[in-house]
Amino acid sequence: MANAMGIIAYNDSSLYVRGIEKYRPLAAFSYVGRYRLVDIPISNMTNSGLEEIDVYTNGDPKVLFDHIGSARHYNINNKHGHVGIIPVFTDGTPVEYVTDIDSYYNNIYNIEQDPNDYVIIAPVNFIYKINYSDLLDQHIASGADVSVLYKDVDGARMNYLNNFAITMGTNKMVETLVRNPGTEEHISMSLSTYVMSKKLFLELVREAKAYSALYWMTDILNLKASQEDFKVKGIPYRGPVFSINDLRSYFSANMLMLNEENMRFFNDPDWPIYTRTNDSSPTIYVGNGTAQGALISNGCTVAGDVRNSIVGRGVKIGAGAHIDNCLLMPGAEIGENAILTNVIVDKDARIIHKKELAGYEEDPLYIARREVV
Repeated sequence: MANAMGIIAYNDSSLYVRGIEKYRPLAAFSYVGRYRLVDIPISNMTNSGLEEIDVYTNGDPKVLFDHIGSARHYNINNKHGHVGIIPVFTDGTPVEYVTDIDSYYNNIYNIEQDPNDYVIIAPVNFIYKINYSDLLDQHIASGADVSVLYKDVDGARMNYLNNFAITMGTNKMVETLVRNPGTEEHISMSLSTYVMSKKLFLELVREAKAYSALYWMTDILNLKASQEDFKVKGIPYRGPVFSINDLRSYFSANMLMLNEENMRFFNDPDWPIYTRTNDSSPTIYVGNGTAQGALISNGCTVAGDVRNSIVGRGVKIGAGAHIDNCLLMPGAEIGENAILTNVIVDKDARIIHKKELAGYEEDPLYIARREVV
């Protein structure tokens, strides 16, 4: 068992997935038709031996309470550990102005009572696979006050614009932690994953709260990194990372899982991603119903042609329909002879009147939850 508590953090308002986030927090977003985004960091933590995990959320927590439940499906021993959900307490303040520091401060008594000596903070908008126990060992061996996980990426002028970039000096000590301004093609991108002692974490929360009402954890770490007596260590991540910071990147992060190599990396039996399962019948292909290069979840009825798409549970696709490069969330209904290209169809939406809908790969068309088109 790793000697660390896990914190799954929420993002600030600069990260916004148009349309979808209106109905659910980012942590509850559907992923590849089967998972929710929160499943990835929780699974990384439980696979790493973390048994005390808190999920902080700044949206409607109901769907997360329903999905996480007792957390038994995450292979966690409820007698020794737990997965808790900490909703934002706003006291009338708009949610977008409630920082992660505010949420930690409001829960500070419970954090103080946690028996672990270290804290590992992870986000929900980065999809990656890592053993946090190994990361904790690297942090302790480095002698740094805080360790930050980062990934060297290209294409940063057009991508990752709402993510944080770090600059490092000697021995990969972090000097700045600021938003990617889009001026450089190559950056060292922070994965918003931090390791530190619980004692230091509590000190930083109190210091940030006193310093500014709008300080986030990244702000206080950027401030401290500039001080000579405070060491923030960058630890490189070598594996694949899928970043979500807007509708386009959310669509891309799903579609990239149609690549066999990516799916093989993600769907590793030695490092499983756990989720709540539902008893449902296998998918039924009716008449000329076909699927090619697609991920089709259980409980669907497919009477049309599905290509290069991800289809969630219980979706109905009518005869003569053509679905290409689309993301269909659970319970969606696609009527007969409909033609969809580069479309995201949210949960329980029905495409029954309008027969041709098309977006762009870089700008997918979004159909809202329960919408009738």
